[in-house]
Amino acid sequence: MGPTRHLKSWIERSRLVTWEVRHEDPDLLTVTNVWPHEEKPAYGPFVRRTVDGLEALGVRSDVLFIRGYRGRLAYVQGALVVTALGLSRRYRLVHAHGGETALIARTYTGAPVIASYLGSDLLAPNEGSLGRRCQCRVRSAILRRHAALMTATTTKTVEMEATLTRRARTLNRVIPDGIDLTRFSPSDRSVARACLGWPDDVPIALFAGRAESPGKRLWLAREAVELARTELPDLELKVVSSAHPEEMPMYYSAADCLLHTSASEGSPNVIKEALACNLPIVATPAGDIERLVAGARPGAVVEADVQSLARELVACCREPTRSNGRTVTAGMGMGEAAAATVALYRWVAERGATGQEVYTT
Repeated sequence: MGPTRHLKSWIERSRLVTWEVRHEDPDLLTVTNVWPHEEKPAYGPFVRRTVDGLEALGVRSDVLFIRGYRGRLAYVQGALVVTALGLSRRYRLVHAHGGETALIARTYTGAPVIASYLGSDLLAPNEGSLGRRCQCRVRSAILRRHAALMTATTTKTVEMEATLTRRARTLNRVIPDGIDLTRFSPSDRSVARACLGWPDDVPIALFAGRAESPGKRLWLAREAVELARTELPDLELKVVSSAHPEEMPMYYSAADCLLHTSASEGSPNVIKEALACNLPIVATPAGDIERLVAGARPGAVVEADVQSLARELVACCREPTRSNGRTVTAGMGMGEAAAATVALYRWVAERGATGQEVYTT
């Protein structure tokens, strides 16, 4: 067995880099470090929705999943795989999701490479230990500068775009993730609670997201709920951190309020999903949350202090009330995001044909 076969066998055995989608005649290669799978079904469903949305428009993508959550060796193997794929020149376009994945994808030669940044990769959340905060700042500084080496980039918000270098900003488009508005829609609260085994007669606030992440500030949510109990003694906080994405509409329908206390975000899908299900939202400002929820009532975006959050929780949960969130979700669907992404692909193809260096919007 030659060295190439040894390398391939080692990568396949370790399962640190896996093919999640393959086509006989793909249009592009998607490289990602987040993807729903058997170990973590709620890990990056928005990337899968992106791939599905593109396929609905006739754009077929092979998906290479670099399992970076298992350690840095996954990125080493990912770089070897992507470099080898570049030599084969099988793909006309490469699209990376996530800052570290963009570093790997850039090793692909012979085709344009696009990077889509997720949020914390550029924004460097200021949470956790001093060492953790310093690590995040260094990481983000590297990724922001590296973005200028990509053919094009996307960010979820204008705030994220502003962190890029001047040259990188000329290559960037703001494309928030879309959600499936047919799946995320209002449904009966009592039926949802019965399915989940939740009591029907107590107010419930929902915390949905990676509870283990310091940037999500679960501690702040718990303190706010504890203070709100001085007026609503029966108020409960339900933490949903790893539910299957297909189960989330039921949780949104069963809760009385979404409590979102994240310190740093791009364009959080949990906010859009809750809006689509008419769930009132109490949140701290991060990313484009204030813009997303503008016009949705009841609910509020308030500063990250316990008293303000507790006050708004009481206002939302004293009487079970649905919001008008669905009315503000126009433009948040998967179709809009997919169409914007395809438009970017076309621009990249035209730029390659003309030799144009930058574009303006």
